[in-house]
Amino acid sequence: LETELAKIEDEQTDENTDEDEEKTKDGEKRKMGKKVEVRNTQNQNTKDFANYIRTQGSEVRSLNTTSGAVLVPVEVSQNVLELKDGQVDLTAYVTAQEVGTGQGKFPVAKRAAAILATKEELADIAEIADPLFIDVEYAVKTRIGQIAFSNELVEDSAIDVVAYAEKQMQRMVRNTNNKNILDVLNTFAVKNAIGADGLKSVVNIELDPELDTKFVVDQNAYQFIDTLKDTQGRYLLQDSIAFDSGKSLFGKEVIVISNAIAPKAVSGAVGFVWAGDLAEAAAYFKRSDITATWEKFDAFSKGLAVGVRSDYKTVDEKAGVKVKLTAE
Repeated sequence: LETELAKIEDEQTDENTDEDEEKTKDGEKRKMGKKVEVRNTQNQNTKDFANYIRTQGSEVRSLNTTSGAVLVPVEVSQNVLELKDGQVDLTAYVTAQEVGTGQGKFPVAKRAAAILATKEELADIAEIADPLFIDVEYAVKTRIGQIAFSNELVEDSAIDVVAYAEKQMQRMVRNTNNKNILDVLNTFAVKNAIGADGLKSVVNIELDPELDTKFVVDQNAYQFIDTLKDTQGRYLLQDSIAFDSGKSLFGKEVIVISNAIAPKAVSGAVGFVWAGDLAEAAAYFKRSDITATWEKFDAFSKGLAVGVRSDYKTVDEKAGVKVKLTAE
């Protein structure tokens, strides 16, 4: 507030200066015009609120009051209530596909591992044994929730509570997607790893080197990985602008998910750890989004609903592993 007040006072000082001045050029006197004051009405409420704080409530100016109390301007309250949101969206990593029916089969391209056979003259062309597509069966389910606001709350609040609630419910949709994708990853085979060397062994031996391998870890496993050091005492986990998550281990992206939605870690492990190619391991099928608002006249309130029709399936069970990571 002190910084904002100082800026406001500087602006007011600039507006009140620049009195009439006379400048002489070639013996001729010229009179400079006064600076025209332009009032920014868009930020006036914010300025008046800052002044209200500075004067300890003695000057209200343009602020609205109710029952002797000042309503916090919308610009101020939105800045206070808006949370920092750095949560990961796993649907951006897996194979995501919008479908036009409630259930069916969808062909997902598989990483080609077959080779072309040598053909003798006039011999029949050999068929490729390894399939290029995997038919993934899906059956979307409706996942939805609703809340209701009293009209008194909507009308009397200093912020747009409905719009704010819609944003929060969209975060709930993202939480739902993340939780169901993690449940799919939790079905993969388990491989043991002891410390950093064991984790390297899983990446180098258990996973195909052509996979776009990433680590998905919960907060407990991230804490352990964040403390791993090499023989010279340097931390193995590195900052990286090459990845959306901003973290890398052995040159692979590290994606951290909340303990609140993470699957239960394998008994004895430091936390939940999954390694592999997310795009080839899991698929997210979305039929449609559901949003609705309505008026409940009998209760004098406004209803809000949001949801998704979706399904989450395994694509290639060899595209990743669940790691039982233990300390040395």
